[in-house]
Amino acid sequence: MKGFTLSAGIGKISAIEKFLDIDGLSRNPLILNRQSCRAIYSWGSKPYSRRSQRLADTTGIAHIRLEDGFVCSFGRGARWRKYSLVIDPVGIYYDASRPSQLENILNGADPLSVHLTDPAYVERSRRLMAELGQRDISKYNHISVMPPALEGVSDYVLVIDQTLGDQSLRLGGMDASRFESMLRQALRDYPSDRVFVKVHPLVLSGQKQGYLSELARTLGVTLISGDIPATQLHHCARVYVGTSLYGLEALMRGVPVTCFGQPFYCGWGVTTDYQPVARRNVKRSLEEIFIAAYLLYPRYVDPVSQQVCELETIVSHIAEQTLQRLRVGQSFTCVGITSWKRKYINQYLMHNDFSHQHLSVKRWLAERGKSSGKPALVWGRKPVENVLESTLVDQNTARMEDGFIRSIGLGSNFTAPRSLVIDDLGIYFDASRPSRMERLLGEYNCSPADLDRAQSLIDVLLEKRISKYTGALEDDFDGSFYTGKQVILVIGQVDGDASLRFGGDRIKTNSALLSAVRKLNPDRTIVYKPHPDVVSGNRTDGIENYCAISDVCDHIETKLPIDRAIRLCEEIHTITSLAGMEALLYGKKVVTYGKPFYAGWGLTEDLCSFERRHRVRSLQELVFISYIRYPSYLDIDSGEFTSVENTISALEAERADCTDSMTATGLRKYVNIARNIKKGLTYAA
Repeated sequence: MKGFTLSAGIGKISAIEKFLDIDGLSRNPLILNRQSCRAIYSWGSKPYSRRSQRLADTTGIAHIRLEDGFVCSFGRGARWRKYSLVIDPVGIYYDASRPSQLENILNGADPLSVHLTDPAYVERSRRLMAELGQRDISKYNHISVMPPALEGVSDYVLVIDQTLGDQSLRLGGMDASRFESMLRQALRDYPSDRVFVKVHPLVLSGQKQGYLSELARTLGVTLISGDIPATQLHHCARVYVGTSLYGLEALMRGVPVTCFGQPFYCGWGVTTDYQPVARRNVKRSLEEIFIAAYLLYPRYVDPVSQQVCELETIVSHIAEQTLQRLRVGQSFTCVGITSWKRKYINQYLMHNDFSHQHLSVKRWLAERGKSSGKPALVWGRKPVENVLESTLVDQNTARMEDGFIRSIGLGSNFTAPRSLVIDDLGIYFDASRPSRMERLLGEYNCSPADLDRAQSLIDVLLEKRISKYTGALEDDFDGSFYTGKQVILVIGQVDGDASLRFGGDRIKTNSALLSAVRKLNPDRTIVYKPHPDVVSGNRTDGIENYCAISDVCDHIETKLPIDRAIRLCEEIHTITSLAGMEALLYGKKVVTYGKPFYAGWGLTEDLCSFERRHRVRSLQELVFISYIRYPSYLDIDSGEFTSVENTISALEAERADCTDSMTATGLRKYVNIARNIKKGLTYAA
């Protein structure tokens, strides 16, 4: 079945077909027949909705109104993906002049009403209300900062102003005189020094008009703007509202609410009402109102999987976005970031919340005396003699690098990453100084739930054969060389790579590593596996002629993917390669000749000493911190942060359609690179 709309905007909503449970949404009137058209959709009470209603009356097709749900997005505005919609075949929740499906549910006049007193739903509502409060989750979830005027103030009273032209005011019984009455009533009920008028930020800046700013100034009442963190609302004595959803959010945080208008949550016995609605004749608890408004009335769609989901999934998703917002926490001057990376780096740095500047190294060096106050953000670490690196010594600097579950295909082929790390202390591969990763491994205490999640992740990584650079699934490799042998696998790296320069010890080259392994194991079978960037021809590892090393290894492995090679070997020897970490997942013995982030915690045999690493960690703890807690995972299609588990699912789907080899050469390789650059430049467009 299809749907019809007169609105171009509705058709632009991501996953709108999933929200509406239809095959497609069209503006072509030719679909207006009862056999193929489920409903005519309009947005709330906008003027064109009256045209939609007339069209529905003429054709006999149902008319359904849409609006944002009450946990809607991670920011306000059209550019933000919607997590929920209300889909109302009766009216719309903020129109108190007529019933809506939400009102019918609360009145017991809808089949969904049976859930209101279901003990499982009641318990679920209590748990979710507590979680929304603890996580400071609201309708749009933009940045909320405690206004300076309220710092340290207790028992204050909030009077909520709204913007001129808000449809909920016209249809909810509010006008200028009622706003004035609301403020004056608050001043009669409480001392004026405890009353604050909360106005929209755009009202104070002059971009919009409200109702109370001039009156508040005349009466000497303090104006505040912005959103007060929900976690701070317990200091509030009472909230006065017209029709704002802020009243319900305050109720959920335990704050008494007085309604001067007719919002959907008034009239049920949980608010003090100046305009009761005669149709609302049932007493409802706060839990029942929450069940109706948050669990039964809206429909939720996960922005990453694009599947219909429950509120709990959206709460977890918002928690991921909030964690990243805290991790970024500020604006950066991005220095020397190559052009093709800037699009996706802006996504990782949440450029809609924070303003970042991109400068070339030359320009940054020229302008560093005119400091903007922003910390610098650079990619990885350059050689110590590099002019940028030497200038950053006393600079407030964060560093960015690829995460450990990165992509299908190589980064050197310009494949956009699904994970990055942002480290404000150092960077995980630089053992010469502490990093955020090292601090987490030294100090973070994993909960039982963390450990269970880590073990589940280990199981999935092994079952799905996921590594940092995941290739197409191929099972026709010849592994006969390994039969009957106890093989040591020596992992090659790119000579001169930053992880060798800053994580190596006495041994910093592949040839030195091979010689050391042969010296310690003169009678063992040694297989050398070059880095895939070297096999693909993208990099050189300093060994130009593999034949020259045949006297220190028995086989050079260029065909087997890393997971197959690890499975076929007994031990893995490496300087700092992430393959050592991946080998731990397979239960293999890992010998390190440098100082990778996973060494020094009691899981590896280390030929170097670690002056800062003294804690013994389990494999599950190491996996939780390095794969879950430390990196950021971004969904390329939606541009929103996601979990490592969702990232693995996305990689699986991508790999199912992938026929490209990571070691492709010639024209095929460059076609892949061109495609990857295009994708990077349109990342989450």
